[in-house]
Amino acid sequence: MSLRYFVGYSFILLSRLLRKVLESTWRVVSLPEQCALLIWTPREIDRHSRTDWNSWPTVRDHVNSDDWLDTWELTLVERYFANKGELLDLACGAGREALLLARRGLAVTACDWSPRMIAEAQRRAREANLPIRFEVADLYDLPYPEDAFDYLMLTNIAYSYVFPRWRRVRFLRQAYTVLKPGGVFITSFAHGAHGSSAPRGLLLWILGGLSRYAPFNKEYEPGDGFADTFVHFFQQHDLKQEFEEAQFIITDWPWKRGYAVLTKG
Repeated sequence: MSLRYFVGYSFILLSRLLRKVLESTWRVVSLPEQCALLIWTPREIDRHSRTDWNSWPTVRDHVNSDDWLDTWELTLVERYFANKGELLDLACGAGREALLLARRGLAVTACDWSPRMIAEAQRRAREANLPIRFEVADLYDLPYPEDAFDYLMLTNIAYSYVFPRWRRVRFLRQAYTVLKPGGVFITSFAHGAHGSSAPRGLLLWILGGLSRYAPFNKEYEPGDGFADTFVHFFQQHDLKQEFEEAQFIITDWPWKRGYAVLTKG
């Protein structure tokens, strides 16, 4: 073994050690964010999420995202969406998916709870000469009639931004209502394997214990966490129960990729 090899290998070991130290430090630094879950009720969490999503820095970041689908979005769209029919793009942001799906021939309606995101999406659609119907709308109160759409799409793990469970199920039931019989809903989510942002171990035990007492957030659920914003990290059986409670049929479930394809029976 040469000296050069040992010197290089020492740098690798040093890098691994520093990574572990930084990960441990970050877990400590992020504790106040996780503890906010106990102080804020779903109403305050919702307010924070809306304010952050509607902020100019966030809007600018998403406006610079061209119309594209990631590998799994494209795979599922090509497999389950025809190039015609009525599509509702939920939490559409600045129109990343809506623009591309409209170009594929779908009649696209898109909604988001951020007025600034919708304004930018409308501008981009006008510039592209695409007849997309954009609306400011709340996931908790969808303003669409029964059996209105052939397809629904909710990406960017937006389903995991909905707190708490009863609100997610309420949204799913509305989604089921506006979808035509046999219609397809592609959604994405964050799951427990996505990383260290979900509280676990002793912290999870402490948060769960305190949530039972006033004035703490009694609607805190295992899996609630903070990763740049508030996110719910799912376990597979819990998410399955939510889908089935809203009467959706799980048609395809690339769980590790964080996607599900649901069908209205």
